[in-house]
Amino acid sequence: MRKAFIIVISVSAVLFTLWYMHFGSVTENSGALSVTGLSHPVYFTIWGILTFCGIFSNLLFAYKKFLPKQNFQYIFFVLSAVGMILTLAFDFDYSLYFQYILHCLGSLLFSVSTAGCVFLLFFLNFGKSKMFKIFTVIIGAVLIIDLGMLLIFKETALIEVVPVLFALIILPVLNFTSFFKDKEYASR
Repeated sequence: MRKAFIIVISVSAVLFTLWYMHFGSVTENSGALSVTGLSHPVYFTIWGILTFCGIFSNLLFAYKKFLPKQNFQYIFFVLSAVGMILTLAFDFDYSLYFQYILHCLGSLLFSVSTAGCVFLLFFLNFGKSKMFKIFTVIIGAVLIIDLGMLLIFKETALIEVVPVLFALIILPVLNFTSFFKDKEYASR
């Protein structure tokens, strides 16, 4: 039942994110998810809840499966939840400066906490298989490149969504397939 829930919420979050992006230009600042949320606050809230639930249901499952003695992921979970609540509760509207600051702080807290939790999951499993090694490097590269793009081009839906979609796709693959297990070959 838990497996089905996690897969359904992950697929729903991916599909809803792709659909939600159509309201703005994916390559312009005016199409940033938070900016689109000013015109479509209910959809923005649904997107935020689906995204948070999709990523963290997978993360908590993965930590329990691959790193059962670790507990620090719960700190990331709480920080990320607080970040998402601030992001959804306050408008990305510069004319409401205090709300704008709280929204941005929430978004930053969600992003950093979630990215840190995902990266550490793979990094701490680095020695378990070649796929963990490869994806630790890929995740690190995605996060660094995305940060660079964010600093250069500011917020765009495409820049914001790449790490989110990556997490929503790779985490269920990690949790529910054998993709990350090394294959054992019969000796001759």
